[in-house]
Amino acid sequence: MGFATRYPSRWLEFGIHLNHRRTSADFPGVNLGLIAQQFQHLDWTALLLAIAVGGAIGLERELHGRPAGVRTHMMVCLSATIAIQASQSLPSALGETVVGNIVFDPNRLAAGIVTGIGFLGAATVIRSGDIVRGITTGACVWAVAVLGIVIGQQRYALALVGAGAMLMVLIGFDWIFRWVKPIVYRRLVVTGSGTDLTAISASLRDVLAENKIRIQDIAGQIDPVAESFEVDAFIRCRNLLQAPNLLAQVGALKGVSHVEWAQIAG
Repeated sequence: MGFATRYPSRWLEFGIHLNHRRTSADFPGVNLGLIAQQFQHLDWTALLLAIAVGGAIGLERELHGRPAGVRTHMMVCLSATIAIQASQSLPSALGETVVGNIVFDPNRLAAGIVTGIGFLGAATVIRSGDIVRGITTGACVWAVAVLGIVIGQQRYALALVGAGAMLMVLIGFDWIFRWVKPIVYRRLVVTGSGTDLTAISASLRDVLAENKIRIQDIAGQIDPVAESFEVDAFIRCRNLLQAPNLLAQVGALKGVSHVEWAQIAG
């Protein structure tokens, strides 16, 4: 329990004291007593919980070397909480001074936060060839914004359970998926001397079949003057880190002088 909650009368006395000690000439347009009363009604639990939840998820991303780390996740979660809290106080703050009927829908602000934070999450996604990094971090940035909205609505239990589930997915499932070998698509370029492209292609297919690698497409060209060839194969395989062994086998074929294992450019 904070000081403002335990001693509400002292906050009121402090505000009255400020009003008597400071005049409008000292701080024109500033009601220091009103500020003191607003401090009394601040929801410190929500603000501190938003910092803790955003920091916990951001720390996990920081430890994985991602650009959006502790501070980014803290700021996103905290700002979403502040926005929701501010929207809840608008109707009471306006009171009867507004002419006409005004409908305040907090769901619109929450939808705006979720939509707007998507642009920040998209900035964390980086693609290099067929490797895409940052999708999980982008999802985390979006998720802490949702947690900030939940905290701003004072659904603290839901926020804590949600944050715990997210950390379980990030940490626990990371160990599980280390054993999963995804299918990848690669480009195998073989060059060398000779003009019998049919025999070279057949030998290449035999080596790939031994390694359980499927050929999606194959192309090639021959230079009769230089008596050289180039075979370009697009392959599909499980990512078993087999490139060094495969390159050695293909490089040992007759007439092969250069072998390249490359990602397929996106």
